[in-house]
Amino acid sequence: MGTKPAKPKGPPVRERIRGGARRAKAYVDAHPLLRRILYFGVGSFLLGYLFITLAFFPGFGRSAIVNVPDLRGMSLQGARRALADAGLELSRGPNLNNPMRAGHVLTQVPLAGQEAARGTFVRIFLSDGPDRRPVPALAGLDKDEAIALLQRMGFQVRLRTVNSPREEGTLLGMTPAAGTQVPMPGIVVLSISSGPPKILAPSVTGGTIDQAEATLEAAGLRLGHVSYDSLSTAPLGDVVGQSPAAGDSVRMGGSVRVTISGHDPTPPPPAPVDSAAPPGEAPPAEPEPAPAPAPPPPPPGQR
Repeated sequence: MGTKPAKPKGPPVRERIRGGARRAKAYVDAHPLLRRILYFGVGSFLLGYLFITLAFFPGFGRSAIVNVPDLRGMSLQGARRALADAGLELSRGPNLNNPMRAGHVLTQVPLAGQEAARGTFVRIFLSDGPDRRPVPALAGLDKDEAIALLQRMGFQVRLRTVNSPREEGTLLGMTPAAGTQVPMPGIVVLSISSGPPKILAPSVTGGTIDQAEATLEAAGLRLGHVSYDSLSTAPLGDVVGQSPAAGDSVRMGGSVRVTISGHDPTPPPPAPVDSAAPPGEAPPAEPEPAPAPAPPPPPPGQR
């Protein structure tokens, strides 16, 4: 068998690579334009790679499962930024009436703290502010009717009593005024008359009717019904009784009834007497007239 010829020995592979690199570097250093072209190409490649990675693979290098952030109370822009930072997408639901300030996140699905795949849509519901309703007009209604109407419309009713010459329980007004838009559940305050103030009835007995009327008017009262006592021993025309009695509490503007000694100068007419017969009983028959007596016979000799 013949032996294989020995390969000529040369420099090691590593030395050849280093030598080639030194020659390439020297060549590039000798040509500045070529160096700029190489630098520009490498930089463009790196920028393009970075753009494609971020645009089409946003989760590259990060976990595929994330925790949903708490968005409650955030504005729409703040919620959008928080979801983008977490790698999630935003979806809007209908706005809901709520006492929270309008335009802020009221609730969300999935809830805060739950795990979700990157790129999952989180549905948010913004507050539309509190529900507002106009206060109805209550003109012509009494207190009970006004309260019932307001409560049917969802308002809460508060009563405030006010001294007034109007009759007790009369509806005087309300706050806020009719037509005002009130956030629900709204409160409407009704002003109710407590009636005129009460005063003590003065004594009007022992004087005349004119004196009694003047005394009552000076106290803010009126002379009420006048009756008569024919059996009184007091001087004729004097006031012998009153109701309410002296010192009793009475509403200002109210009346005081008095009793006068003597007879009523204008007594009521007597009640008519009903002469009709009771039902089912026939009226008595009128007596028939007696027959006329027969004439006496003529005396003898005149026949």
